[in-house]
Amino acid sequence: MTPAGTAPRPNRLGPAADAVRSPRSTAKGDVPEAMLDRYLIERDRQGRPERFFRDHRAGEPMFRDRGGSLISAQAYPDAIADMLKIARHRGWTRIRVAGDDAFRREVWIQAQAMGLEVQGHRPRERDRQAAGQDTARPVPTAPDLAERLARAAVVVARLVPDPAAQARLLARAWGRASLDRDGGPAPDRRRERTR
Repeated sequence: MTPAGTAPRPNRLGPAADAVRSPRSTAKGDVPEAMLDRYLIERDRQGRPERFFRDHRAGEPMFRDRGGSLISAQAYPDAIADMLKIARHRGWTRIRVAGDDAFRREVWIQAQAMGLEVQGHRPRERDRQAAGQDTARPVPTAPDLAERLARAAVVVARLVPDPAAQARLLARAWGRASLDRDGGPAPDRRRERTR
């Protein structure tokens, strides 16, 4: 909710401040040719494309080109995709996003597919899932597993004084890990209880 008399923050994306400056454009109207064919365009006083409309009936543009940033009142996925294409065309490999949650989330998700880094949105797990990123925990590799079992052996040696009990515990741990011939962990094989 915004306080009375103040407008909500506009949905905006622009280039992020880079520690190493890369060649990038912030020229208003620097858009791919295909974009000029896709939208009805209103130009500024210098004749540069500024407002991009979906059709002639729309009262508000899908987005506006301010040169150093692109602004949209909505979070329409197709408009955001086109804004990101403009960003990539301009050489913006790292972008900064501001605005409402839906807009920032949609920019982040689509930017992942385009290889653009996004600042201004902290993705949640469902954002990562929507972007096609694997959110499952990684399966430990054989060296990781062997290292963990070696650490467990040290703990068992300190806590269990009986060498025979130590050997049984460690044998059971290695058996449960059951490394396969390729060195990776084998599928979990739980014993079924018999009556």
